[in-house]
Amino acid sequence: MRFRRIGLLLLSIIVTLSLSQSVYAHSGRTDANGGHNCSASSKAKGLCSGYHYHNGGSSSGSSSSSSGGSTSSIKPAAPVETIPSGQVKVVKPTYNINVNGTSIPNSSIKYPVISYKDITYFPMTFKFTQALALETVWDANTGFVIRKTSNKAGSLELDYGSTSTNLYASQPDFNIYVNDAWIDNGSEEYPLLVLNDVTYFPMTWRYAVDELGLTIKFDNNTFYISK
Repeated sequence: MRFRRIGLLLLSIIVTLSLSQSVYAHSGRTDANGGHNCSASSKAKGLCSGYHYHNGGSSSGSSSSSSGGSTSSIKPAAPVETIPSGQVKVVKPTYNINVNGTSIPNSSIKYPVISYKDITYFPMTFKFTQALALETVWDANTGFVIRKTSNKAGSLELDYGSTSTNLYASQPDFNIYVNDAWIDNGSEEYPLLVLNDVTYFPMTWRYAVDELGLTIKFDNNTFYISK
């Protein structure tokens, strides 16, 4: 009887160990890293689901599937441009500028032609006004006066130099007169502007053609203006 009990006990231990190993082990050879892919039969038994390791196998040689090359880089947000108070942003046109048949190297001149609200603005420097046969007068008490004339267009000479990438203009704090008529500049859709201490004039049809007697057109990505 005693030997029978011992035999039953040993049989119980063997069965228990067998069941325990069947839960945690399954067939299949391992590779050099100590792991292998789960077989179809092992997947069906719920013993494994994919590639895994045995006997302390290292994941150092095959971690690329989970972590290699997946690092995402977060680009910093572009800085928000702050336009100075009381000023407006103007830009250099992307189209060409032609004055009296001469192409202007707008990107390399000190007082460039600018664009505001998709309207071309010309600097009323002495050299530009002479080329367009315009008369301008500046007086601290009177303000800025511009008039059309019957003069012939002069040759255009340019002041070369560089300007800032960010161009901010403001409305003039002086009176404006076009052909001796006062302009309520603050209520104009396209007001005169001041940039780098130079008065800029909007070349709208009303001003350029009707008031100043100039000829303008836009063709083939080029703004043409002539006297």
